[in-house]
Amino acid sequence: MTKQAQLIERIKYYLAQHGLIERLHLAQPVRVQFLAQGEYNQNFLIGAGDHQYVFRLNYGSQINASNQIRYEYNALKWLERSGCTPRGYYVDDRKRDFDQGLLIMEFLHGHPLDYRTDMQTAAGIFGRIHQLAVDRPAATNLIAEKDNILRARVVECQQLLAPVWGSHFVPQHAQNVLEKALDRCQQNVGQEAFFSDQQLWRVNNTEVNSHNFIIGRQGWLIDWEKPVISHPVQDISQFLASTTTLWRTDIRLDQTTKRAFIDKYLAMTGFDREAFLTALRIYHPYLMLRALSWSAMALDEYASGEKQLQNQEIYRKVTQYMQDDFIDHAIKEQVLDEK
Repeated sequence: MTKQAQLIERIKYYLAQHGLIERLHLAQPVRVQFLAQGEYNQNFLIGAGDHQYVFRLNYGSQINASNQIRYEYNALKWLERSGCTPRGYYVDDRKRDFDQGLLIMEFLHGHPLDYRTDMQTAAGIFGRIHQLAVDRPAATNLIAEKDNILRARVVECQQLLAPVWGSHFVPQHAQNVLEKALDRCQQNVGQEAFFSDQQLWRVNNTEVNSHNFIIGRQGWLIDWEKPVISHPVQDISQFLASTTTLWRTDIRLDQTTKRAFIDKYLAMTGFDREAFLTALRIYHPYLMLRALSWSAMALDEYASGEKQLQNQEIYRKVTQYMQDDFIDHAIKEQVLDEK
């Protein structure tokens, strides 16, 4: 029996032992199958028909959360009011039956976001989530960047790039580009005073690539591993970035598509247009530095053999992002043309 087959049997046993078959109205015999693997988690589909769920095992935290699976579960419960995120049904952070924390959440039927046809749906999803004002439960359970959004990116990139400097696996040209970009961003952190309006802080997903959306009878944003309270420009900048659109596709968004997306998003949220676009222009270089720094770190981990969970599609993509022509263009990207 393969390791994956053994893990599936353990999941079935866990569901039975903890009364989850009855609680979740699962039909017998319970169906469990591998669904997807990310950088820090494995996901299995449990159940069939109208009673299907995602069983998620967590292998680490991208945000240094002391209890990553509980953090994600708390976020899902708070976000349910938006109507466009998965419902969380169960969490176990004791690590008694598995070495990993686990949660069970709603399985949503649909397809990944298509940038050619679903941009207005995506604007509506972001609009509904970013309409939700941060309250005490969110402020208590979620990490807040608040007034240090630019410094936070610089610190994050410094940590990501620490193992990259002098790496035998990350091209020297890429290292040079990242070093110069990091220095530029450090010199300009004084601009973060522009983001100090607390009334604009919202819960941001921070991982908004096309495959973290499910488009079906409506649209949903899934995969809430590392949400933070921050200026909403963080999600919008990342969503429109070439490093995001190219992550699972070969699409770069044109200016007309981006502006139509922004128009609907701002109409839903009511944010001041001029102020939001200024924030977007200020923040985007930090977003691009973060995306490329993470890619450099990931390339070093994969190529050196240090990565516990291996995803060859991710390995190929970060290798592409570190090529000279790509990184030279990406690091200079403006999210919207100046008009």
